[in-house]
Amino acid sequence: MHISTDIGGTFTDFVIFDGGELKTFKVPSTPQKPELGIENGLDRLPTASTFSHGATIATNAVLERKGARIGLITTKGFADILKIERQKRPNLYTFNSRRPKPLVDTYFEISERVSSKGEIIESPAEGEIQAVVARLKSRGIDSVAICFLFSFMNPENEQVVGDRLIKEGLSVSCSSEVLPEFREYERMSTTVLDAYLKRIVEGYITNMGAILAKKGMAQFYVMQSNGGVVKAGVVKNKPVNMLLSGPAGGVAASKFLAELIGIDKLITFDMGGTSADVSTVVNGNLSWTSEGSIDGLPLKMPVVDIVTVGAGGGSIAWLDEGGALRVGPESAGAFPGPICYGLGGKDVTVTDCDLLCGFINPNYFLGGEMVLNAEKAKTEVAKFADEIGMSYEDTIRGVLNVVNSNMIRAIRLVSVEKGLDTRDFSLIAFGGAGPVHAAALAKELNIPRVIVPFAPGVFSAYGIMVSDVQLDHSRTKIVRTTGEKVEEFVKGTIEDFVAEAKSELEEQDISLEEAMLFPSLDMRYVGQSYEINVSFKGLEDTLKRFHASHNHLYGYSMSAEDVEIVNVRLRVIAPRAKPCPPKVKKEGKGKPIEYRKVLFEEGLEKTPVYRRAELPVEHEGAAIIDGNDSTIVVPPDMSFSVDGYGDIVIF
Repeated sequence: MHISTDIGGTFTDFVIFDGGELKTFKVPSTPQKPELGIENGLDRLPTASTFSHGATIATNAVLERKGARIGLITTKGFADILKIERQKRPNLYTFNSRRPKPLVDTYFEISERVSSKGEIIESPAEGEIQAVVARLKSRGIDSVAICFLFSFMNPENEQVVGDRLIKEGLSVSCSSEVLPEFREYERMSTTVLDAYLKRIVEGYITNMGAILAKKGMAQFYVMQSNGGVVKAGVVKNKPVNMLLSGPAGGVAASKFLAELIGIDKLITFDMGGTSADVSTVVNGNLSWTSEGSIDGLPLKMPVVDIVTVGAGGGSIAWLDEGGALRVGPESAGAFPGPICYGLGGKDVTVTDCDLLCGFINPNYFLGGEMVLNAEKAKTEVAKFADEIGMSYEDTIRGVLNVVNSNMIRAIRLVSVEKGLDTRDFSLIAFGGAGPVHAAALAKELNIPRVIVPFAPGVFSAYGIMVSDVQLDHSRTKIVRTTGEKVEEFVKGTIEDFVAEAKSELEEQDISLEEAMLFPSLDMRYVGQSYEINVSFKGLEDTLKRFHASHNHLYGYSMSAEDVEIVNVRLRVIAPRAKPCPPKVKKEGKGKPIEYRKVLFEEGLEKTPVYRRAELPVEHEGAAIIDGNDSTIVVPPDMSFSVDGYGDIVIF
């Protein structure tokens, strides 16, 4: 038996694969102690052979500023790097723009120096180290980030200080281990995030281990931000890798499903209770970036390229100072939740409007496990309509139009603004609310097809189950491609990475022979301040593809100009067994269980309602499909069909 879980803002999702049968269910999330929701779900299940897990524990710790009290130790004269940041404003036209609240409590400087070539100019003195230890302890700081100038060229000074602090019982994150790359601000920020999360992630993984041990499951896999999994003991050593764990699962599931049904271009759309996450799968590959961020704080490491907006089922409708209707980013969350949950919520949310439109059956929410209070929602929405001076129906449609506009902008960011033509893509929609809104978004963006997978409400949890073990290595090596023995130099660095990967894989009971290796280079024209990542098979071939990639992204290339290598990278992927969704028979005998009036953009329309388990092979025109974990809305001018895996295709 394989079990996979994903903790969301409102619900904790479970996917179980047992003997060829796929089962799913949800339990309410427990934000104050996330592992409690997992334990509640596991109480329903027998022991599993593998357990895979994605969680927002690290994400929430940063967003809510609930991580450790940390100190930052850096080279003398460079303690202000985090305060100076980059010479740009996050919002160009916002006059009162505010910087994110720093994570560091106390800054320390040590006299040490490494040259830009990696030569030790000055080693840290024992007296200075001891003085820093005393100050750390006197201020109650037990987690420390160390980031010295040019330590990515030579980590010796960082290691000396780090080893000394570890002997004193302190938790330590060294930049030469977390991110051995250049650009001091981004490297320091990423190292600080790692130190900030270390204690909380260690405690969480320990608690999860104890819960699983009761069930006879000694080991479990954890989803990383890069779209792969590792065993939990590995992520404890580098918790920053878990920072964007949750959203990556859905993108990984989309990639796997795309391979099954023979599609190589997807826009992924995951709309849950608090947010919507969008990404792309291009030519069968996840889109990734090495320059992410969280709450305005740079995160420079390989992550799935996801754009997140505060647009979920629980997003709250409100009026701004100019009297314009806004939706989100504030959410009603799991408690008190939307008004229709009947748990004390008073604010109008997207879910309330979806319900009052007729999209959602109040008696079949979560497959009937939860009954929604439509009358209470109607009363409060009518009050809100009076307050903002709009009609009842216009208020409902206005809320949905605004939240859809927010999500359309996010989809444009990952597609149109990156030179991708949305007409060449399919939109795969999942999350509890994604299939409700997906068809409307596709129409606006000229996306020809929407795919709603077999288990949309728990699709991210399924993605974690089918994700491979993945390790990423990188190191800054700035060298011109016209230099001598450059190819040998690159291959030597990759060989070093392979040796490191072999050791890391063995810790997870995987041999190097089971893994696939994907070396690549970050390259740029000499004088540029940005790089392009290009896979490496040989220097001449890599140069050709660099010029071609530059031309595709920016509309020009300069093949006569010198090119330099900035970073050498190696991605290591060890495949895991992937439980496939069972195929379904296309019997086409499904009939509507009822007809109800639904408020579409075009107006009220009498609409057939189907149960997802009993669908016709094809249907033309408006339809509502009730599922156990999500509702699917098909607008009047669209149709749907069912494929061999039970996915619903809207076109």
